Amino acid sequence: MKTFISLTILFITASFITAHAQSVQLYLAIIKVKNNTSHKGILQRVDSNNVVINSEKGLETIPSEFIKSIKIRVPKKSYKLKNFTPDTDKNTNYRQNAEGKFVDEWGNEEPSLTDIKDGAIASVLGNILINSVALPVSKINPSISNFKIDYDKTRYTSQLNELSYYSIYYQANPDTTAELRKLKEISLIHQ
Repeated sequence: MKTFISLTILFITASFITAHAQSVQLYLAIIKVKNNTSHKGILQRVDSNNVVINSEKGLETIPSEFIKSIKIRVPKKSYKLKNFTPDTDKNTNYRQNAEGKFVDEWGNEEPSLTDIKDGAIASVLGNILINSVALPVSKINPSISNFKIDYDKTRYTSQLNELSYYSIYYQANPDTTAELRKLKEISLIHQ
């Protein structure tokens, strides 16, 4: 009985820990810099002098004094075309009845070649129409947060805490004591 209780407590504890474990969310950073160029990549780390992103070129370190603005977005998966063609006649077996007509097991007549052709044309046109509307809609990716730095180090420093929440490094290694201190300050203000 003690073993059963111990295993139950262990299972509940393990379930509680894994349920509350924080997963790291990837955020896409679009950083506009001097000369109207931009860098795009996953936000890795933010410190008082630099922003580090993981782009197609590899890790890029961008000094804060070169940054005009930073947009944070959630990376989207690429859209896969979908097939909306009905599969109703795929596995239907037709047999000849007493009247000499080919029918399925429910008595429905076998469609003629013109019916099949018309249905195929309609389904192809439907697929083209639906996918041509869904593809551009899937490309919409609004920013979650915008940071206007304007090459100003003090403005960058004032937004550093909020910006760091989106970095992989901060999510993996949060500063819990600083967060608890902020919560305590907020609770004291609202009393």
